Amino acid sequence: MQRTRTLPRLSTSPLLALLLGLSAGAAQAASLSESLLDCQPVFFKALYQQRGELGQVVKLAENQRQGIAWVPVADRLNNYSASQAFSRPLTDHGLRLTGYYDRQFDLGEQGSFHFWGFEVDASRAAVMAALPQAGWQEAGEYFISRPQIKLNATAPWQDNPAAASGIAPAPGSAEKILMLSEEDGKTRLLCSLQGTIDQALLDQERPDLALGAGR
Repeated sequence: MQRTRTLPRLSTSPLLALLLGLSAGAAQAASLSESLLDCQPVFFKALYQQRGELGQVVKLAENQRQGIAWVPVADRLNNYSASQAFSRPLTDHGLRLTGYYDRQFDLGEQGSFHFWGFEVDASRAAVMAALPQAGWQEAGEYFISRPQIKLNATAPWQDNPAAASGIAPAPGSAEKILMLSEEDGKTRLLCSLQGTIDQALLDQERPDLALGAGR
């Protein structure tokens, strides 16, 4: 069995310790686009943490108790009103974010589909070059990253290497995928939650829509 090596504790002056702490904090701070890559609920905490800058270009809603923020759209059920344009592009990790997209639709037996993320003033190639850590793979008309699946309501999320664009999840299962699309002349960097999505799962993955968070 491989043994873990214990490093000795370094002695530093208070000033050096402070500088090291500030440097570590800066290194850990992710950009808005980077915070979306894992399609985790903490994305909405990142919006809250960066609400000062983001709030200069778009109206935000927030829940201080939960420490989350989100961008309200006119109507998530209507593709023509599911996006909210920024008053000016926001430069983020070398990308020009121009709006927020939040869409939901239901396909009956095929399940419900939820999409959220950013509209970007750049080609898909430029987005992939700016975010290579996503490990993009082509899937039909999209590029996707980090597909995950829940085989049933009580199963944990797990990697789903068999994910294929355009194929609905099996009944009773749910999928979560980061996707890069070009639709209506816009490049969109989105998370997708699709399949059998009950209220408990939706509340977990989308705290902005959860009961008590408000809109």
